[in-house]
Amino acid sequence: MKSSKLSLKDIDDILSKRIEKNGGFLTLRDLPTPQTFSDMEKATKRISTAIHNGEKILIVGDYDVDGVVSTTIIRDFFDEIGVSVESFIPNRFTHGYGLSMNILFALQNADLIITVDNGINANDVATWCKENNKTLIITDHHTVGESLPDAFAIINPKKSNCNFKYDDICGAQVAWYLLAGIKNEMGLEVDLKPYLGLVSIAIIADVMPLIHINRAMVIAGLKVILASNRECFVTLKLHLQKNSFSSTEIAFFVAPLLNSAGRMKDASLAFDFLRSKNIQEANINLAKLIETNTARKNTEELVTNEAVDFIVNLEDNILVAIGDEWHEGVVGIVASRIVRKYGKPAIILCRGENGLLKGSGRSISSCDLYGSVLACCNFLDKFGGHKLAIGMTIKSENIDNFIKCLSENYKEIKDGIETNGVIGELALKEVSNELLETLEKYEPYGEGNTVPIFSSSNLEINNSKIMGANGEHIKYELHQNGTIIEAVEFKHTQALSIDKKHTVSYTVGKNSFRGVESLQLLIRNISR
Repeated sequence: MKSSKLSLKDIDDILSKRIEKNGGFLTLRDLPTPQTFSDMEKATKRISTAIHNGEKILIVGDYDVDGVVSTTIIRDFFDEIGVSVESFIPNRFTHGYGLSMNILFALQNADLIITVDNGINANDVATWCKENNKTLIITDHHTVGESLPDAFAIINPKKSNCNFKYDDICGAQVAWYLLAGIKNEMGLEVDLKPYLGLVSIAIIADVMPLIHINRAMVIAGLKVILASNRECFVTLKLHLQKNSFSSTEIAFFVAPLLNSAGRMKDASLAFDFLRSKNIQEANINLAKLIETNTARKNTEELVTNEAVDFIVNLEDNILVAIGDEWHEGVVGIVASRIVRKYGKPAIILCRGENGLLKGSGRSISSCDLYGSVLACCNFLDKFGGHKLAIGMTIKSENIDNFIKCLSENYKEIKDGIETNGVIGELALKEVSNELLETLEKYEPYGEGNTVPIFSSSNLEINNSKIMGANGEHIKYELHQNGTIIEAVEFKHTQALSIDKKHTVSYTVGKNSFRGVESLQLLIRNISR
């Protein structure tokens, strides 16, 4: 942190240099062509042949937001060009993750199988497809294992022979590029820009870094959502009482809502909502998602509290918690909560049938969690993911050796993405509409382009007010040298003394009340 207080120009310079360092101010014109993906031409020629020959095409997705969005845009595209295809999204509890031997029944009648957001480790199913004269095209973004599946074509930016410039993109982006490849191959007049509304949600939900083309695609996608008459977008805007969404609102409100379907019941709930054909249908589907998300929140809170109690040694580089009756669908979110609470990677496991432990891990930007777990994969039954998120299955008898191995194989990310942190001290009088306009120039904020956090010291509290249905939030009126501004602390632990001065770290936002907008600080930390 700088010793002197930041000026508006300082802030503009800091944020501008951050963007330039991470790929620059790109637009959709800067997107690489589909042909830079290895196997793209091979895949699109085969898909074109299948379309002309009337072959049965099946799309296999995944149950998280990225997988559901990927499946949705593929189905929408084929609908738009008048080609009938089927899709299948595995159920987390019945079938497990992605393209596995558990879903062979769904593959039986297909001639061409296309995966989206999964399949890069599906070696056994790829072999089955070949033996049964079925063409398999894999599109994925997850980390490649020691050996590639024996598929007809594999489109994945993480393949060693792939010339696509950016490997930190999500499955829906790979799927969108596949559509661009098909469009080019078949000479179709299809506008793919409207698809970016859904793709932007997947980029944010899958915690991709909001830099380089990711930033460009999200900026374009948020504009699509703003102008879109798509039934799911219209219904969401009405439900959340917003005309548009920021990346933060998608991360905290939209993504969890969509994710709750696959976590608690079946991802078809989210898929049906995104594909709603009219407002009435969208409202019915949204009501189901809201009910499911409420159950998710309650379950998540219970498991989080128990996971915190389970963790014995907070000195471990990677925290591990295991529960006998924890809900499998929320362990990924619980892992994220533990990461935020302790600032360390976390793996949360639940005990299932036959002595198997299944779970998820989440990481921090300075730790390659995939690499750390990969070094211990000989203890695992199943494993996949990327640097910041993994899924795994392990036998109970191997867990002690796995945890020991994990502690010895912590993998750091050198020159990692900038993490959350205070960028400098700010006088309260500098919090202005001009500051907000400067901050908005560098949106969207998220992973890799974190929302700027400022610090102000020697603040007095004029008054405070408890907020929230359960009194879980508090609003302060902060005062410094004649400047007064409102600040909100979410999930506060105790009220502040008005008899002492405080140091506060915060982000700057807007509060809208009865049509009137005002500046507001969102407190990250405050001295008590």
